[in-house]
Amino acid sequence: MIISHRHQFVFIKTRKTAGSSLEIGLSRVCGPQDIVTPLSEHRGEESFRRQEGGIGPINYLKPVSRHRGFKEWRRLLTRGQRASYGQHTRAHEIRDLLGEDKWNRYYRFTVERNPWDRALSRYWWQKHRWESKGRTEFPSLSEYLAWMEMHKPHWLSNWGHYTINDELAVHKVLRYETLSADLEALQSELDMDGDISLPTYRAKGGFRKDSRHYSEVLGPEDRAIIERVCHHEISVLGYRFEDA
Repeated sequence: MIISHRHQFVFIKTRKTAGSSLEIGLSRVCGPQDIVTPLSEHRGEESFRRQEGGIGPINYLKPVSRHRGFKEWRRLLTRGQRASYGQHTRAHEIRDLLGEDKWNRYYRFTVERNPWDRALSRYWWQKHRWESKGRTEFPSLSEYLAWMEMHKPHWLSNWGHYTINDELAVHKVLRYETLSADLEALQSELDMDGDISLPTYRAKGGFRKDSRHYSEVLGPEDRAIIERVCHHEISVLGYRFEDA
């Protein structure tokens, strides 16, 4: 998540949509009053952001009055550690943070990706994380998708990140497939100075071992699971299952 008071925009970060790379680009035009949430230090993302001229995490700790839930209050009261806003903070929480006036005035945008392609990216990303810890026997793609539909459907769909009560809460949805061009148009639309282009190196790229088009990988039931879980974005944003 990035909130720029200087440029009056809100970037709502979604999963597996080049969001970390976009955060690196956007952070180049951020200043000391803005809110920039942390990227992964141990994966080298913050170091890479510094190399790219971006500003690191700033103003992301929650005010005491914004703490919610037992875990946040326990950490604050027993360890003196304030909770923080995370990379994937959702629209309703950002609205509460900003207040109605700024929420209505600031330009809000996000990034979305073809849900079938995104599901494959998610699978390979989690498989990599699992195996990097020395574990074996990661589920097959079909097993993974079936389990996710049953237990963690919100990990397959980004819909809840940029909507409130199932209504779009952003002014623009950038497309992963045309992200560089969409970002250039956005910069022109907002009349932003500075360089917000994507870095050449993708912050979380290179984990997908099977480069085939998703239509060549997903079976009929795999496809149906994604259609069920991601029916909102498929319907509202017009995504289609396409052949290679």
